[in-house]
Amino acid sequence: MKAASRLGKEVEPYLAAGQYVPDELVLALVIGWIKKEKRGWVLDGFPRTLPQAEELDRVLGGDGAHLKALLLEGPVAELERRVIDRRECTACPWTGTKIQAEVSGGVCPSCGATLGQRHDDDLENFRRRLKAFEELTLPVAAYYEQSDRLLRVWGLGSPEEVFQNVQSELA
Repeated sequence: MKAASRLGKEVEPYLAAGQYVPDELVLALVIGWIKKEKRGWVLDGFPRTLPQAEELDRVLGGDGAHLKALLLEGPVAELERRVIDRRECTACPWTGTKIQAEVSGGVCPSCGATLGQRHDDDLENFRRRLKAFEELTLPVAAYYEQSDRLLRVWGLGSPEEVFQNVQSELA
């Protein structure tokens, strides 16, 4: 989107509305990027649907057998709380909590810009996204589980603890 490419312009309205981007657009973006990437990679939030997972396997061919999918798990009430509590910097990648934002006076501790809540971080949007996750993404988890490529990791705790959980599953 920053480069104002044709695909970026097509994707932008979906993201602005807090909606999932249609499979054909996501696949064009991600598969195009993968084909150019020479080193290893980690994809976050992709594949999100079964057609995306199947297309990724098709494109990777035999290399898809080495692919691992990671499913971070936790109680819905905690996930709900975290989304509602999340605050982000308007200028840099800093993300924190409502309490951190209050302690800092609403100013980013990293760059000094204003902190705010994402427009789509409300209870109604969270519940809509959770329903879409259950309908669209849980079948992806089942797809990877069938081929023993799914890693289930407890996603609660500090970032360091969750990272340790992920490392343990990858070992």
